[in-house]
Amino acid sequence: MKKEKIINYKKLLTYMPYKSPFLLVDGVIYLKKHIFIKSFKKIKKNDFFLRRHFINNYAYPGVLMLEIFHQTSLILLYESKKFNYKNKMFYLAKINFAKFFFPVSYKDCIICNVTMFRKVLNSYIFHGKIIVNKKVACLSSFICILK
Repeated sequence: MKKEKIINYKKLLTYMPYKSPFLLVDGVIYLKKHIFIKSFKKIKKNDFFLRRHFINNYAYPGVLMLEIFHQTSLILLYESKKFNYKNKMFYLAKINFAKFFFPVSYKDCIICNVTMFRKVLNSYIFHGKIIVNKKVACLSSFICILK
């Protein structure tokens, strides 16, 4: 896959509808417009959700991994110039076949791969894979709707 662009957290803050601490993507490693994106999230022990989810266990919440899929797919559409993001919202509408294979903890770095599978009217179908330490931690297909 050809590396087209690297996007840092500071640039994401300029156009994403999320701000810290709810912007869960730290940056983009690879981007192939309209097709594929690879993002990352470094998990830190002081992240607010770790201190309140499974007290003293520091497991990264699975639902936030699904949110990373959603945010990464949104970045793919923004960077592909698929729509004018200032006038639209992009909602996670359906999650299919979400599977979690092992707990993710602080000091881990999540690598999120998202592939755009299909567009039907105002819906986009994606496939996502989260990799931690070269192992698949989460898989899912999901649908997002542009409103």
